Amino acid sequence: MKIEPDPDSQLTLDDKVIDRLKQDMGEDAVMVIESYAESIDEFLCDIENRTVRTPSDDLHRWAHTIKSSAASIGAMRLAHLAAQMENSYRDHVQIDLGEHLQSMQQEYRRVNESLEKITNT
Repeated sequence: MKIEPDPDSQLTLDDKVIDRLKQDMGEDAVMVIESYAESIDEFLCDIENRTVRTPSDDLHRWAHTIKSSAASIGAMRLAHLAAQMENSYRDHVQIDLGEHLQSMQQEYRRVNESLEKITNT
């Protein structure tokens, strides 16, 4: 099963989510956004550094956490990719984990580039 971003809509970064965070959290929004982004990076590293013996439950949980964190900062395409990974492990559907991880890492880089523009203004 090949997993790809949703071609119809998913933005790299949804400005509405960022605006809502800034409105709700004020000056703390940048810190919160950076914290979510760091947690995504950590879980992507966990997936990349997995071993053959890493339980699928861990991969499922890591994908779920990436999905939630990405959605919280408006990284909708990354959230979609993580949801696909999460669902594949929940439903016991075989995926090419290396290829899927690479897609998630590429999208994460795009998210970071977009976040840098937002948080540095």
